[in-house]
Amino acid sequence: MTRDEIITYCHNEYNSEITKPFKHFPNYVAIRHLNGKWFALIMDVPADKLGLPGSDKIDILDLKVDPELNSILQTQPNFLPGYHMSKAHWITAILPRFKTIDELADLIEGSFSATE
Repeated sequence: MTRDEIITYCHNEYNSEITKPFKHFPNYVAIRHLNGKWFALIMDVPADKLGLPGSDKIDILDLKVDPELNSILQTQPNFLPGYHMSKAHWITAILPRFKTIDELADLIEGSFSATE
């Protein structure tokens, strides 16, 4: 799955605002409620900074989740603790490991609801 698919989905499904909040990281994209709160953050991060092999940049998606769900998701190979976010409340999805938006739609919905 690509970052563009996530951005398009969130914009269409949630009428979200798409911003690039970090001057030094122009590929980082915050997906926000119209009130400015973000519910998703897309980043490209070197694999080794995520504890993965290699140094190529990988697209990741941070989403807010309930701490209990977070601990369950972190045991699955497609997820990591929230990158540069609260490790208890945010989860990182490794985007290339997902084929369709349907695999993340419920988590995106949960993050949207949890950040309203």
